[in-house]
Amino acid sequence: MVMEAKSVVEMMIQRQIQPNLVTYNSLMDGYCLRGEMDEAKNVFDLMISKGSMVNVQSCNILINGYCKHKKIDEAKNIFQEMHLMELVPNTITYNTLIDGFGKAGRIKEAEKLFSQMQGCGQLPDVQTYTVILDALCSNQKLSKAIELLREMKDKKLELNIVIYNIIIEGLCKAGEVQSAKDVFCGLSSQGVQPDVRTYTIMISGLCK
Repeated sequence: MVMEAKSVVEMMIQRQIQPNLVTYNSLMDGYCLRGEMDEAKNVFDLMISKGSMVNVQSCNILINGYCKHKKIDEAKNIFQEMHLMELVPNTITYNTLIDGFGKAGRIKEAEKLFSQMQGCGQLPDVQTYTVILDALCSNQKLSKAIELLREMKDKKLELNIVIYNIIIEGLCKAGEVQSAKDVFCGLSSQGVQPDVRTYTIMISGLCK
């Protein structure tokens, strides 16, 4: 109900109650959810014009909106603007943009950003590895995905079933069903329980 939300903001201004960062972030998020990215960017620009009202969360909202609506170059531009505004991207910023690049098939840029993230001192979390693994598997970079999985194990990261589902599905789609079956059969030894999606992926791979 973003139009109603906008009316409330206008009412605030009429009553001499100045909207703050949370107000504008909420309104911008509403526009992003509706895919009205021009309106969302207008709110973002308005916040900038008010001086130091934009924060990392504001940028993350807009980047996520652009990525969700497949406007990856616009998302990349906001990421670059963050440096000009002296805002430090956080893990959410990197995760969102890496996922966006991966879904757009721009795997080299996703990998570059993953490396850049670590170079800037931002440690990847499980969600970061999940999105980069998904990007690699979706773009037929299975050997790199397996290598990354080993790296996660070496770092003692807690691997969940979502990560294994990505690997198993990637192997099935590449026709390496026996390798997928090996990973599937080894889940219990890793202390991970398969879910409905795991079985569905495996059944589909075997049938094909």
